[in-house]
Amino acid sequence: MWFSGRKQAGAEAPDPAKLTLRELMATQPRHVRGRLMPGERYPTGMRPGRRRAQGMDLDSIGPYVPGDDIRWMDWRATARTGRAQMKRFVAESHLARMLIVDFRPHLRFGTEIQPMAKTAALLAAHMAWEAFTLQEPVGLVIVPDKVMVRPRRGRGHVLFLLKHLEDCYETALNRDPDDSSDGLAAAVDEASGLLGFGDEICVFSDFGEISSDLTAKVRELNAFRNFRAIIVEDPMFHRPIPAGRYPYQAAGDPRRRLASISKSMAERHQEAVDELRRNLRRQLLQDGWRITEAASGGFMSPGTER
Repeated sequence: MWFSGRKQAGAEAPDPAKLTLRELMATQPRHVRGRLMPGERYPTGMRPGRRRAQGMDLDSIGPYVPGDDIRWMDWRATARTGRAQMKRFVAESHLARMLIVDFRPHLRFGTEIQPMAKTAALLAAHMAWEAFTLQEPVGLVIVPDKVMVRPRRGRGHVLFLLKHLEDCYETALNRDPDDSSDGLAAAVDEASGLLGFGDEICVFSDFGEISSDLTAKVRELNAFRNFRAIIVEDPMFHRPIPAGRYPYQAAGDPRRRLASISKSMAERHQEAVDELRRNLRRQLLQDGWRITEAASGGFMSPGTER
């Protein structure tokens, strides 16, 4: 179903399609638990410096980028590949993060809890608060509204981002459902221009259709930026459709009809859905994304990052 965002007269329960600033603020974690993975950011202090400090733990070997310190040249890797290769070390300072939120019309789909666009907004708010807790800069790009906010630190800046999310989500509810413009590739390119080496770009979308432009752009930049795909899905994709008879109405036909779905048909449909989901994740991994599954309630499921 498509959520219109309008509250029905006489309804007492809040409209699940609506998004308020209070809901976005409620995603703030009290603290960040657990250790971060090697090569990621570390909360080393409450007053981080403007320049990144370099640790002594080797993280990886990567191609030379203008501005790299020649002292950390890996001569063996350079001789083996024929291209200048540099040693990369675990960063001990804080890295920036850009959040790209997909508010295109197909994200307005939802069956039980809320539209997928609202889930994406809540997830983005949660990660913005996480960056604030870690004292890291965070920025925002909203597709297709072309809203772009440069990464900064501070609570006031996070509230500024949340207000943009609320306003753009309200605009997305009234957008023409036939608007199928992409814009993710351009958003990734713009976000990358505001970041430095090793910074992170997080995209919140269902990734239903990965365009060739997006694939080419990510493969071009994944040597210099970290890409994380936060896959937003509706709960209906995680379980088979119950067998039974379902009413439906074809476009342009005023008559209501019944569709019968048997148990075997429901099983075949779920197998096809699971295959499509596996193919999507396989393609994202091949393109250089790290994958995080999104729970339907608007928070990332534990233990699902790849």
